[in-house]
Amino acid sequence: MNNQILSENNQKSKDENKRDFYLKSSKKLISFFNNTINRRNPSVDLIMSSPTGCMVITEVMKSYYLNTNLSKQDLVNKVVSGVSLSMNQSSVYKIVDKAIKNQIFSSVLKEDDKRVRLIVPTNQTVNDMEKWFDEINLV
Repeated sequence: MNNQILSENNQKSKDENKRDFYLKSSKKLISFFNNTINRRNPSVDLIMSSPTGCMVITEVMKSYYLNTNLSKQDLVNKVVSGVSLSMNQSSVYKIVDKAIKNQIFSSVLKEDDKRVRLIVPTNQTVNDMEKWFDEINLV
């Protein structure tokens, strides 16, 4: 009898912990969206424009922080394979080109192969993204 009561209390505690976890997660997600909407900038707008825009900028930022070269073609391939194999590459190129035009990214020639253009975030984008990462506090 005592074991059954302990078991029931333990299960109830686990259920309450799960509920609290999901409630905190929901509140954090709402806060994330509110902070994003209230603190808009071109970099964050690209993220929120579509799942593809989100993949584009996160791949560029990941490459930036890993200090690795990311060509335009490699970026498009990563985004297409990450979002959907049936994703239209020209749509991704348009997003990247628009980001370059809007000075979210820069396109620079690779030092050792002038035929290759690398995609890097502008200083403003790095500042915008770091500020946004700090504000949303996901990790």
